[in-house]
Amino acid sequence: MELGDSRSWIFYYLICFVALLWIGFLFTQGVMLWVGLLLALVVLGFSVILFIMLVMELSKEKAHKERSES
Repeated sequence: MELGDSRSWIFYYLICFVALLWIGFLFTQGVMLWVGLLLALVVLGFSVILFIMLVMELSKEKAHKERSES
């Protein structure tokens, strides 16, 4: 996902919100706790990977901008 693409960000946040609501429901009911834990790990892992990709993208853009100014 790119930083300026607001549609993708809204979709991503909605999917994460629904996943977290489902995790909360599973934990409060006390059933399928392993599914809730696995889903939480998937959401967290994907968020960390996305964050790292965005930081790398920003650093590349900054380096490209500095090279074009020189």
